Amino acid sequence: MRLLSRFLLCLSYPRWRLGALAAILLLVLGIAAGPLLAEPQLDGPLPDFDAAAELDDPVAALPDLRGVPAGPKRKAAFLTMLVPIVEAENARIQAKREWLQALLERPALPDAQERERLAELCADYRLDCRGEGVDPRLLTRVDTLPLEMVVIQAVEESGWGTSRFARQGNNLFGMRCFSDGCGLGQQGSGRRFQAFDSVQESVRAYLHNLNTHRAYERLRTRRAELAAREDVSPEALIATLDRYAVRADYRDVLLALLRTNALLIRSHGSDDTA
Repeated sequence: MRLLSRFLLCLSYPRWRLGALAAILLLVLGIAAGPLLAEPQLDGPLPDFDAAAELDDPVAALPDLRGVPAGPKRKAAFLTMLVPIVEAENARIQAKREWLQALLERPALPDAQERERLAELCADYRLDCRGEGVDPRLLTRVDTLPLEMVVIQAVEESGWGTSRFARQGNNLFGMRCFSDGCGLGQQGSGRRFQAFDSVQESVRAYLHNLNTHRAYERLRTRRAELAAREDVSPEALIATLDRYAVRADYRDVLLALLRTNALLIRSHGSDDTA
């Protein structure tokens, strides 16, 4: 009950500022905002950008939101918990992306430590990178996803955070696992679902899955095409999720949820224009 009370109290807290968080992460990386790509300054070793993105107080256990009345109050409690985490994880990815873009634009080849970092990113994003510099294919994977799309999938897959897999395993996205005895078993079937130590770990795994798994190559290609026009939208990327679930109407369900909840999701985000 203390965790639940804590979440409800969070409804009055000031909203996170994604832009400020991304800027802090970039400063930690030694990368300045603004005219960086015109005048890159990437001299010397860079700090660990993964460590810079950890939340001070990650949600280690999702509270039982079944105790919050269904409707506006439950939605508010769920979004107050989830939206800042999604924004933090997107900012973490964006910091890596800015580092790669700056390195790509710099005339000089990466030094030894930068090459080591590139190799780590290539391995993490499951790419056999080519050449001594930044492999352009890496930038199609190291990229953010629209806040509304991420949250809507969590809503559908977890029932606004009330599913057993969400409550017992922090699994908000219906992510499966396939080794014997892994995660949590589904009653009445042989299916098993991943369990995570925190909600942040669940969000991170979901973003990494869409950014690396071969099933979502069409999503990544479409995102890159739209990004070139600065027109990435949740609707356009939801349309590529034909392999996320076996249900034929899965994308239609997500789009319907998006139409009725997009404004509410954005109101919990850091965009002042929302």
